[in-house]
Amino acid sequence: MIFGRPHSQPLTVVLLLFLLDSVALAAVDVPAVPWTVDVLVALLKEQREPSMAFEESTYSSLLTEPLKVRGLLRFTPPATMEKAITEPFRERYVIEGDRVLFESERKGIKRTISLEDYPALRSFVDAFRTSFTGDAARLQKVYDVTLEGTRRQWTFLLRPREAAGQSMVDYILFTGSEGRVATIAIRSPDGDRSIMTVLREPTR
Repeated sequence: MIFGRPHSQPLTVVLLLFLLDSVALAAVDVPAVPWTVDVLVALLKEQREPSMAFEESTYSSLLTEPLKVRGLLRFTPPATMEKAITEPFRERYVIEGDRVLFESERKGIKRTISLEDYPALRSFVDAFRTSFTGDAARLQKVYDVTLEGTRRQWTFLLRPREAAGQSMVDYILFTGSEGRVATIAIRSPDGDRSIMTVLREPTR
């Protein structure tokens, strides 16, 4: 058989190298997908989790030390969001459409308001709803957005465009990898800020 002859081995090696070179060239010719706001927001929608445990630290001039809490975030598309604080006290914020419910055991409060009456709060809520429903066009209408980094490690800065939003939020800064959020930092115009870290293990 010809493949058993000694002089056929160099030819086999040459053919193998040619095939490897062809594969490498094909890989180089494949255009990379640009890393854009549209791509990130689509990933956030695709990879969002129904609930996320979190730790949050709030820094304020009214506090002698940071206020640290733990809890759970829930998002049910298209318009229901919940932030439940479970430690060291219990509070709950539920947004359903235009209705916002706030409950606090320690303050003895249960109150419902409408986003129609609080345009600044609506702007803030829109940042999260649009980010996690893939509505990049709406997000960029309400916020100036700056995306930096790579798909593996990115930062996503949002600054309100309108005066109503600016009265409540200086900026919202998301960090993460792929379509998964790692931290959410929020700074108010007076300098108060909070940093939320998403935990990948469920709260017990």
